[in-house]
Amino acid sequence: MSFEQVIGQELEWRQPEAMRRVYQLMSGEEEIGTLRFESMWGSLATGQFGERQWTFKRTGFLSPRITVRDAGAAENVAVFTPGWGGGGWLAVNGRRYHLRHKNFWGTEWAFEGEDGSTAFVLSGSRGVFKQSAQATVSDSAARLPEAPIMLMLMWYVRLLMNEDAAAGAAVVAACG
Repeated sequence: MSFEQVIGQELEWRQPEAMRRVYQLMSGEEEIGTLRFESMWGSLATGQFGERQWTFKRTGFLSPRITVRDAGAAENVAVFTPGWGGGGWLAVNGRRYHLRHKNFWGTEWAFEGEDGSTAFVLSGSRGVFKQSAQATVSDSAARLPEAPIMLMLMWYVRLLMNEDAAAGAAVVAACG
């Protein structure tokens, strides 16, 4: 399925198995993309949509960022710089997009252009054993060549945020 075919649709990210960091992007019952972490503990993941593949990796501690590369390449095609509170900015192809939460509970996130137009919305909650969310692709995403990267990156960032929150809760519980 091409990216143009998903414009205006609500897609679903699913985790088929609880103990594997593999996620499927579904349009109905058709798998149209995947995000697969290379190990149980690291941040390196490979995303695929159609024939295109990218790698995603979080780097840095005091100044973290997420790099996106075409699979097998050494050059970054995009860089996401997280901000406080979970959002951040994506720089790709000379353009910038803002990832921000849309509601108080942080269950709905959107990638917006500098002009405020929304390209994607990701909503849903994390599961206890498996994670899932709905992704809505707006009409404005149709004109963005980097749209498939943004769709993958948005889910990648949410997964890392969920894992970081779970790790923090475990530390608090162990100290408590």
